Amino acid sequence: MKKITTFFAMLLLCCGIGYTLEKNQIGFSARVPYGKGTIKMNFLIDKEGGWGCGTGSQEHNCPCVDVDTEGELVIPDSIIRPGGQTVSVNWISPGSFQSCPRLTHIHIPKTVKYISDLSFEGCTSLREITFPDSVLIIYPLAFHSCTGLRRVRFLSSQPPKSYYYDNFEETTFATATLVVPAEAADRYLHCPLTYRFRYHAEILPLSLP
Repeated sequence: MKKITTFFAMLLLCCGIGYTLEKNQIGFSARVPYGKGTIKMNFLIDKEGGWGCGTGSQEHNCPCVDVDTEGELVIPDSIIRPGGQTVSVNWISPGSFQSCPRLTHIHIPKTVKYISDLSFEGCTSLREITFPDSVLIIYPLAFHSCTGLRRVRFLSSQPPKSYYYDNFEETTFATATLVVPAEAADRYLHCPLTYRFRYHAEILPLSLP
């Protein structure tokens, strides 16, 4: 499946609000390209005016796509909100893809800065994930129970911030390959987010001093 371009994202067909929002939240559903057709994805706005992918539910059990969605999914870098305004997608809300066990690949756009807690929890078929250099923070348990991960790739020369050590499933550190820019290897080796990964760059084994 080809990646979504800004051009296609600007052609999204917006629907009415179709999910429960928390107090003072604004959200809507849009059709985004998926395979040879489209799929409904939920979006909402935060207090600072930034747009995110998800429902923002405190219960962390309301994925922004149908839980039976399978295969490869591309999160758009921008969407058209009701009224015609084009906005960037710059965060992924809590539980956005929680318990979507059939998703194998999820493409995060270069506009995303924050990945919230439990965003991909339970995506057991997710094989690899690439973090663009725009990602600044990955919150706790974002990839908890993603037992199928085999490749975790970071494009930034500076590791994203993390406030805890449980962003990934414990077994992921032994079974998944960590891939980072060569010049940033030392930073990732000593970063709380990634220091427990066994391998770097798919070839060079890492060990703590």
